[in-house]
Amino acid sequence: MPEPLPLFDAHLHPEALTDQDLESMRFFGVERALVVAHHFPEATAKALRQHFDHLVERQLPRLERLGIRAWAALGVHPRCIPRRGLSEVLGHLPDYFEGGRVVALGETGLHAGGEEEEEAFLEQLALARQLKLRVVVHTPLKDKERHTRRILTLLRQSGLAPSRALVDHANARTVRTILEVGHWAGLTLHPEALQADRAVALVRRLGSERLVLDSDAGDGAGDILGLARTANLLGKAKLSERLVRRVTRDNAATFFQIHD
Repeated sequence: MPEPLPLFDAHLHPEALTDQDLESMRFFGVERALVVAHHFPEATAKALRQHFDHLVERQLPRLERLGIRAWAALGVHPRCIPRRGLSEVLGHLPDYFEGGRVVALGETGLHAGGEEEEEAFLEQLALARQLKLRVVVHTPLKDKERHTRRILTLLRQSGLAPSRALVDHANARTVRTILEVGHWAGLTLHPEALQADRAVALVRRLGSERLVLDSDAGDGAGDILGLARTANLLGKAKLSERLVRRVTRDNAATFFQIHD
């Protein structure tokens, strides 16, 4: 059996995965990962800070113990906006960005849309602009095109440099628009988002510029081997090893400014 390509999974929720899941991902090539703040029921300011602490203090060391170098993105998911205390949460976020293990703000963005989500998104974009952070932006499964257009409008209004935003969970109808305005685009290899063969077709058509593949494993019925399976199919499609490495590893490291 040939050695698997070294992979960087740029969107992972390990708190919902077992050690065996993570060991399988490592066996099939995932050497690096970005742990991304998620949503959960009954969000409060206190619960959000506990979630952030858990990711940094428990999940990052856990991944390292299982052989996967890991960093984090922390932010308030649009499905996890507290009724009170958002400003308090955002006020504590800068403390997490010291030390080099938290490398982006996210995931933030829109899910159902509406004034509350847009205000929370813009507040986080303002913080990211102030701190010169990268941002992981969530786009929803339902009505993706309309919500993505609104997200791109809000990103433009925020003044954040386009190159600092990775707009994730893109699909065939949204990815080109995301790239055309200067953002990075994430293709999520998840049964509810994008199948591996469709991702291969998109990479073949678009190339590798500012394109990042990830699994979103740990969110619902994900596919822990989605990234590895797609990397294998990209190779079988006779795409160059350099292109495959860029979309499955190097681009993520470049975007998140990870050099070790």
